[in-house]
Amino acid sequence: MTRFSSALLALLLLCGVAEADGDPVRVGHLLEVSIEQLHPTQAAIGFDQVYYKLGRYTAEPKRAFDDYCEVNGQGEARSVGKGAELSNSASFTCEAAVGARTADMKTVVVGPAGRLYLTDGHHGFSTLGEWAGQELKVWVRVTDDFSDSVDLGQFWQRMREARKVWLRGADGEPVEPEQLPTHVGLGDMADDPYRSLVYFARKVGYDKPRSGGVAPEFLEFYWGDWLRGVLPLKGFDLDTRSGYRQAVEAAARLMVALPAEENVGDSGFSARQLGGYRSLDRKELNNAASRKLGYALEYRKTHGTRQ
Repeated sequence: MTRFSSALLALLLLCGVAEADGDPVRVGHLLEVSIEQLHPTQAAIGFDQVYYKLGRYTAEPKRAFDDYCEVNGQGEARSVGKGAELSNSASFTCEAAVGARTADMKTVVVGPAGRLYLTDGHHGFSTLGEWAGQELKVWVRVTDDFSDSVDLGQFWQRMREARKVWLRGADGEPVEPEQLPTHVGLGDMADDPYRSLVYFARKVGYDKPRSGGVAPEFLEFYWGDWLRGVLPLKGFDLDTRSGYRQAVEAAARLMVALPAEENVGDSGFSARQLGGYRSLDRKELNNAASRKLGYALEYRKTHGTRQ
């Protein structure tokens, strides 16, 4: 192989459009990439969700390795050596091989020039990037290959049709694809408080459906977009655990009150399809209030900001 062809193959590998044998990436393939190579398909994340994870990592460092193993489809961490670092794979082990549990893996679409567009995992990779750096290597699963699009206009049209992009900003207003950030992370993405609210309401008023098909991508945004129109947050003090708990409970009560076959806003999905519960789970509400919200608020107070 010539120096030029070696360099070209290295470039293709970096972009995520070729594998070690030179063949193009196919749907279902697993790719190892750095977090900084992943392009967001949404403009905002819930900062408090990321703060919760970072707060928990600070208190329980092994949790970072558990989450890292999980997003790589490897279950949880099996052993974590003294002084272990996520960037040093020899310093810890996971329960299974990469991709053994593909349902846990985050997903990408291959776009023009081989760019990888992340369709699930913005929060998880934002958190891991904040914790261990954007250069951290992770594994992702390819769900679609739109790299043959003639231009970005056609690519984004295909993404819209496949519902693989969320073109609303942190305030719920429409955005154009060119307004999307180029990287995941707190420094690049905006903060949508309703997205955090929906995260903390998970298993309280809804959960991702695990039967009858795959949960829709951007499921939490559909709930959040609906809640934005029916639950003003200015009436809650999101800087205190009790105030935040009241907001989570109010959101969950609205979720469970929605008839199972009624659409959630203009999402095109029913409450049942988005995993809506028929009754509020108070045990999970107490768990969210006592643990998740505590970690999130403490980390935000000492390290974070609200936009």
